[in-house]
Amino acid sequence: MTSTGGSTKMATDHLTAMSGRRPFLSALDEAVRERGGMSCGIVSRSGTPVLYVINTDSPSRFTEIGADFIGGIWMFTWAPTGDRIGAANSPAEAAEAIARALSVGAGVRP
Repeated sequence: MTSTGGSTKMATDHLTAMSGRRPFLSALDEAVRERGGMSCGIVSRSGTPVLYVINTDSPSRFTEIGADFIGGIWMFTWAPTGDRIGAANSPAEAAEAIARALSVGAGVRP
């Protein structure tokens, strides 16, 4: 983990194809929690880890996020469809995309 500007984040730049999904999903889990307005946790679906994310103000709005090695790079994907969200080395950007998809308000943590 590294500290930048008062926030702590997991470094993902050293991860490789052999690292597996979990380190990327852990970094995204942290970014989603830092973003605020959402709650999440890593769960197993058919033996594959995914990040289950809900809108804390509207729990009926939820999704599952995967991490897949596509074209030589790890990508975050919408688990139900496999559509790409963004590069797994940018978990904060992916957290923003997830927040938009779940209609989460501005990310300010109390």
